[in-house]
Amino acid sequence: MLPPLPVIDLHCDLLMYLAKVPGANLYGVKDIGVTVPFMKLGQVRHQIMAVFAATNDESVQWGKQELAAYKSLLKSDDFYPVIDAETAKSIPNSKKIGVTAAIENASVLALEDEPLDKAFERLDHFIEECQHLFYISFTHHTENRFGGGNYSDNVGLKDDGKRLLEYMNGKRIAVDLAHASDNLAYGIINHIDAKSLDVPVIASHSNFRNLCDHVRNLPDDLVREVVNRKGLIGMNFLRAYIHPSNPEYLLLHILYGMDPKVAEDYLCFGADFFYRLALKDPTRIPLFFPEHIDASKYPRILQDLNDRGLSLEQAQKLAYQNAIDFMVRTW
Repeated sequence: MLPPLPVIDLHCDLLMYLAKVPGANLYGVKDIGVTVPFMKLGQVRHQIMAVFAATNDESVQWGKQELAAYKSLLKSDDFYPVIDAETAKSIPNSKKIGVTAAIENASVLALEDEPLDKAFERLDHFIEECQHLFYISFTHHTENRFGGGNYSDNVGLKDDGKRLLEYMNGKRIAVDLAHASDNLAYGIINHIDAKSLDVPVIASHSNFRNLCDHVRNLPDDLVREVVNRKGLIGMNFLRAYIHPSNPEYLLLHILYGMDPKVAEDYLCFGADFFYRLALKDPTRIPLFFPEHIDASKYPRILQDLNDRGLSLEQAQKLAYQNAIDFMVRTW
């Protein structure tokens, strides 16, 4: 049996839930799988909190409200900010839940018709208010001024995206490929190389396309790009990105990634828990398999992986050490 292991997770939508849902309950257990009781049961010691909005006329306003939700979160006795490498090193021994803010969809920084300088001003404000941002995803599912999302008919990196990448240079903020179209992902990587930018590259909540053929999952060549740049790949718990009907495939995604020839030192969790009632598309119901439905399931998942041959050392890498190593390297 594995001992209890601290867990770091790269992505959830708790802030959107707290900002948007009337009566949202940080300590409830019905609406979203990443409330405090679930995190405590799952040994979660660091949770990245995404500021998310769809690309529309309200995206900036929702970004402001979720930023306020993040700051309010830090007033709870259960949380503390993880904003530098020294704090990151202490995560496994903490009794509280560390949190770091991130941005999922750069549309929260500027509307489509605003001057780009407004995006830079708001990014600076986010950094000042949060003290650090873990990553920025340029898009969500659709296309915006920065580039193409994963459902955008493979639109690539746009000029505003290039300028945003250049503005991120040296700020210790990763660019996240999780919602990028393949062309956007390659465009980001090529522009980083062409301009010699100091911008880490991650995929915060994506699985492997060779095991589940979905545009939200990474093809092998993008997996290699993230690994070669010593980034992170967070395993996503949404059924649509695992397998249509077989929950065991989450274990297969992880075991594939933990192969030393694939991504053993760069794999972690990015469960993507969000408000279950927000999505009405019947083709995506159930959102999660029961085995992966909330943050209390991490210990069982880790034990199932151990039963299938994952060593204690590998389980520690997956659960927390790879993420800590990344933070120490890049922060």
